[in-house]
Amino acid sequence: MDLDTLRFGNFASLGTAIDDWTRVVGNLETLEKNAREGLKGLADKANWAGVNA
Repeated sequence: MDLDTLRFGNFASLGTAIDDWTRVVGNLETLEKNAREGLKGLADKANWAGVNA
């Protein structure tokens, strides 16, 4: 890649991709928190007995 390509390139799609990935990371953090506090929290509190233990 030459210098002019870097200097005059259109990097708008790169900015859009960064915004999209930032949103994905935020969503994954929310999903992880919900799973940890919700599903795993309920499973940890359950009274496991018998075959299910």
